[in-house]
Amino acid sequence: MTDSNKNDSNIAHSPDIAADRRAQLAALIPEALSEGQIDVAALKRALGEAAVIEGGERYVLNWAGKANAYKVLQTPSTATLRPQRDLSVNFDQAQHVFIEGENLEVLKVLQKAYFGKVKLIYIDPPYNTGSDSFIYPDRFQESKEDYLRRINELDDDGTLMREGFFRKNSKENGHYHSNWLSMMLPRLYIARNLLREDGVILVSIDDNEAANLKLLMDEVFGPENLIAQLVWEKGRKNDAKLFSVGHEYMLVYARSMTTLKDAKTVWREPKPGAKEIIAKWRELKVAHGDANYEAQQAGLRDWFKGLPDTNPSKKLSRHKWVDKWGPWRDRDISWPGGGGPRYDVPHPVTKKPCKVPERGWIYSTPEEMQRQIKLGLVEFRDDHTEPPFRKAHLLPVPEELDEELETDFDDEDIADDEIGLQVVGSVFYKQSQVSVKYLRKLMDGKLFNNPKDHEVLARLIRYCMGADENGLVVDFFAGSASTVEAVLSLNTKEGGNRRVLAVQLPEPCEETSAAFKAGYETIAAISRERIRRVVELIRDKADLASPVPENLGFKSMLLTPSNFKQWRGDSIDTPEQLAEQMQMFAKSEKEGAQIEDILYELLLKFGQEITTLVETLEFPLSPGPSPASGGGEKTRVFAIHERKTLFVLESFAEAMIQPLVDMEPREIIAIDGVLHASDTLKTNLDLQCRDAGIKFTCL
Repeated sequence: MTDSNKNDSNIAHSPDIAADRRAQLAALIPEALSEGQIDVAALKRALGEAAVIEGGERYVLNWAGKANAYKVLQTPSTATLRPQRDLSVNFDQAQHVFIEGENLEVLKVLQKAYFGKVKLIYIDPPYNTGSDSFIYPDRFQESKEDYLRRINELDDDGTLMREGFFRKNSKENGHYHSNWLSMMLPRLYIARNLLREDGVILVSIDDNEAANLKLLMDEVFGPENLIAQLVWEKGRKNDAKLFSVGHEYMLVYARSMTTLKDAKTVWREPKPGAKEIIAKWRELKVAHGDANYEAQQAGLRDWFKGLPDTNPSKKLSRHKWVDKWGPWRDRDISWPGGGGPRYDVPHPVTKKPCKVPERGWIYSTPEEMQRQIKLGLVEFRDDHTEPPFRKAHLLPVPEELDEELETDFDDEDIADDEIGLQVVGSVFYKQSQVSVKYLRKLMDGKLFNNPKDHEVLARLIRYCMGADENGLVVDFFAGSASTVEAVLSLNTKEGGNRRVLAVQLPEPCEETSAAFKAGYETIAAISRERIRRVVELIRDKADLASPVPENLGFKSMLLTPSNFKQWRGDSIDTPEQLAEQMQMFAKSEKEGAQIEDILYELLLKFGQEITTLVETLEFPLSPGPSPASGGGEKTRVFAIHERKTLFVLESFAEAMIQPLVDMEPREIIAIDGVLHASDTLKTNLDLQCRDAGIKFTCL
């Protein structure tokens, strides 16, 4: 059997994280590994004695079960994802994905296809309040194999077993915090692998685990990649005995702060009410003339006075002056914190040096100060006895000023989201009952406790993703699917094709709950139904015709066992058992495996995203000039990336070889079952592919 025919062992399971890291170390410092083992002495020589810690006291986060958590992380998964067309909306074209399944196993399955592709991850994990349920190794004496067997138990239909799966982590438990940390560590680790170099992760939490989560995030992402710890104030509780704790936190980490800094990343959002002020100013320009700033100014101030106090533009009424760049307000010109540069700035009328602010000038050099003055962004006082001040405009001012700019600048060309930009503070307020009431109305009942506010999430997603309107958002603790609605509504309101992939455990609804009585057996069922209703709501509001656009539809997937047989070498003790195993593997795929299920498993294991567009081609099983020729029995071949990769999964015949080769794909992938155990057929296809420079893989 040629190399091209061999089953690639790397696609039988998800990536082996530990093996990949050892390979990276071997490539970087080959002398540090000896016969596959790390040579600590050699590593010390390569890095320097002080760079390697060997025992002793040091600053580290530790807990009971941490070593097992890393073992669970490093154990590859053989599971896959099964498409659920009947639960999807516009399955073939949809660019959003909802997955039901144990999220650690799902993350492992996704890792190869989505490694380094995710722009933003938001998760709202269990807060470990003592009453929430999640998966954790509650018996620390159990072996890694027992634990993995328990969390990987699957029904015949692929549904994760309910009994003994979700466990309530009581505060009376001796490993209360340890259980939660063991649950979080492997998921965060894979989340980091999924992020792009310029990606970010946001994690919601409350006081129960905020301190531990910060230390855990430092360990996984590195303390140097902390961006901020946000505080979300959700409202006061008047029944509190001592203090009303109505806030939660959100930790924000970068995949690489170095990458963000090198790209000179700046996050900003439009100020509420700014667009309306600019629209009024443009109206005044038409009425009074472009250069009549005094009349524009007077009209703008009168307009501000007539606004109700609740109007968001009223809060920006300090922008009551006007120049050629639009409405502006005064701003301090001194160095933040003090210790700024001190130099002479002549007053344009008295020609004497202006008074220097106590903290020094904000501009580091006299040349930069003069550039700002030339741009018209510095406003002088009546004389030199007081420092001038800066102008802060609602419209972005060009960085350079020249003759061409004077004639070509057009404020109408400025996009709405560039008007009146502001940085978001680390503390923000949004009453929690708003999202509760919204979801109750959407779902015809209170089916979910404490849903996250999709409008707040949409604001944060837009802010952190910046100009990237096509990036991928992932949420693997989907809950009520607020993140999915945030992305869908954001695309609808502001344009763009941001994509979202959400994962929800099949956590059962309590039989006494309103959700169960409404017909929802699991949280995942609630999540999926919410997405469907949001799609319908957006379509109705926009009066969209069928079919559903790809930026609204979603693919529903289910975590299931692999469609391929797994070699069980550890159970072979006799030649007869070996012969039996080999007979079983005459076909690699399981009996009864569905073609589409196999296709999506192979897409993932060959590093293709779930939303990869698949083209279905028809080929005759008897001789014919082309795939489109009529007559005779036909079979399907699946193609991706403009027919550069072909999947032969349904059936195969000698007559198909030449038409397949003539399509000039880069790769042809087939399964054993379609070759009818014919070495001749397999060899002929392999030879033809070799001659044409096509990679052939048979599984």
